[in-house]
Amino acid sequence: MTAFFVAGIPIPQGSKKGFSPKGSTLVQIVDDNKAALHPWREQIARRAFSTWAYQKPIDGPCRVEAAFVLPRKPSVKRELPTVAPDLDKLLRALLDGITQAGNVWADDSRVVEIHSTKVYGAEPGVHVTITEISAVATVAAPVEKAAAAVEGGTAA
Repeated sequence: MTAFFVAGIPIPQGSKKGFSPKGSTLVQIVDDNKAALHPWREQIARRAFSTWAYQKPIDGPCRVEAAFVLPRKPSVKRELPTVAPDLDKLLRALLDGITQAGNVWADDSRVVEIHSTKVYGAEPGVHVTITEISAVATVAAPVEKAAAAVEGGTAA
């Protein structure tokens, strides 16, 4: 298990947009929020790289736990950030940033389990814990339980 914190306001990895330069038939695809996203992913990559500097890359399945801490504007009264940015888009940026580090894993397809939250807090950023999973049984039990609930009609 390895943990690290990346300070800063978490940026979601949003949609892509495509465009063709004038007179070209080639389409270039870019992130629609590139100006904010790329520095955030680079910050994640640097922190992941330095944390993983003396460890072997993950070559098997792993679990990622991520707690995104977002700033709360003084006018906001809700306890939890049930508004944008979407949690799944925050995760996309995080996992791609870790992959970009180059020494944690070859690809984020190694991740077979994710536990994530987004909360308000005084110090924005993301707390990350990565744990290698040595046995399939650790993820098989929850999957079997979910499958049984779906078959039994008890799943929401």
